[in-house]
Amino acid sequence: MTDAVSSTTSPLSVAAALLFGVTLAGAQGGGSLGLDEVLDAVKSDLKLTAELQDELKKNDLKPDGLVCTGFRHGNQWTELSGTRAAPYECDIGGRKIVIQADRVYFDMAKRPLGDVRKASPKRADSFKESNFRWTWKALDK
Repeated sequence: MTDAVSSTTSPLSVAAALLFGVTLAGAQGGGSLGLDEVLDAVKSDLKLTAELQDELKKNDLKPDGLVCTGFRHGNQWTELSGTRAAPYECDIGGRKIVIQADRVYFDMAKRPLGDVRKASPKRADSFKESNFRWTWKALDK
């Protein structure tokens, strides 16, 4: 069953989950990862990669040691527990970048399972991110 809400889930618990922003398809949390890992995750987008590298150069920084945050797959994602995905947030110099992406999950045979709302956490073995979108903003001082 790929639907996140089973027939035994009470309407009240579904309403509470929606009210508090909890997805029944998989609880999410934040997790830290290095900027080098974010650069690896977004390397297919040359414009985004160039902007990140330019910001590092402008601030005389290296990706090593810069910590970002990202979506963390919870332990209900059997094969993906603890892995990070978009949205990513990174502070670089005096600015913050927030990177959004579309994500499609795949099973072990590399068949698509859909996005986070449709994919079965028990069957998902990998994912691919695409269509990166990002915004920069000045950090509060």
